Amino acid sequence: MRRFFTLLSLFAFGSPVLADDADFIGAWVLDVQIPAEPLVGLLEIERKGDDLIAWVEGGPAPMTIEGNHIEVFVDARDRQGYLFQRKLSGELVGRMMRGTLTSIDVVESAAEFGEDGSTWSANPYVDEPPAEAIKDIEQIAGTWAPLRGVDFRKWTMALTPEAKEWHSGYDARMDEPQKRCISPGLYAAVTWSFPFEIIATDNKLVMLYEAFNLSRRVFTDDREDPDFFPNSSMGYSKGRLENGELVIETNLLTQTTRDFNGEPISENARTVERYRLSDNGNRLSLVLTLHDPENYLRPPIRRRVWTRQDDAVIYPFECDPDSFFRQLYNEGRMQEYIDRTPRRP
Repeated sequence: MRRFFTLLSLFAFGSPVLADDADFIGAWVLDVQIPAEPLVGLLEIERKGDDLIAWVEGGPAPMTIEGNHIEVFVDARDRQGYLFQRKLSGELVGRMMRGTLTSIDVVESAAEFGEDGSTWSANPYVDEPPAEAIKDIEQIAGTWAPLRGVDFRKWTMALTPEAKEWHSGYDARMDEPQKRCISPGLYAAVTWSFPFEIIATDNKLVMLYEAFNLSRRVFTDDREDPDFFPNSSMGYSKGRLENGELVIETNLLTQTTRDFNGEPISENARTVERYRLSDNGNRLSLVLTLHDPENYLRPPIRRRVWTRQDDAVIYPFECDPDSFFRQLYNEGRMQEYIDRTPRRP
């Protein structure tokens, strides 16, 4: 999956020229200027038969195009867990799209950070190396605190028929692993809004997450994969420097779900994390791509940005599974929970 971190600057155009549908086809970098942190995402527009279809961050995005005008609808979840849609309305002028954002189908306070009325732009995707490359893995050692914004938090993805069937029976009350204090897995842990610490050694990185007290080792010394390594919630990770980025690939994951929506992640899934540093070394950016063809027709994408905060305290993460089971027992639903065991790893 191509990637993009650096935001391109806006520039002026002359009078619009009537666009052809083909002018919209391709990969675009979305940049939404909201008061807190800008939202960044990958918009892909393709032709399917006589129609044009759109994808944002790997998930389907309903779209209409009339002449130069385009509307794209992106479903998302806010930090309180409410679902809403962002409507991006704009015009194609030259080789740039620009317009305004409106939040629709929301409950009170669902559209966070005053997004309504924000401006957005889309520039053709360019795969370019970072201005400030990571030259040594030790550069990213330290404690990192999450920044808000950046990620569209796209909700629905393009599921395979088998994944759709499995997901139709998902019950968040019963099946979410974190509710019973089970690790939610790497895909969720890496993108949750908790601080984490990176410790660098000669042959590996150790990443310590506040969320669920999770830890992982990322081997960076080109070692051969072990003959046998068990599947686990954080998997088996190997890292390398590539074009100024730290690239981490992880496999041998256990079956879990993709964040709160409950879309499945299989044991054969593979994740690719691409980390970049800002010019001053105090911002760490991530694009996380999930490759799981058993469940997804297109790889889902998530983004995260942290700021260096070496004096931050990473607190113990306390979780009491008894509260989950006690409530089920009081509701008389323990047998229902047991009957759903085959759905859980």
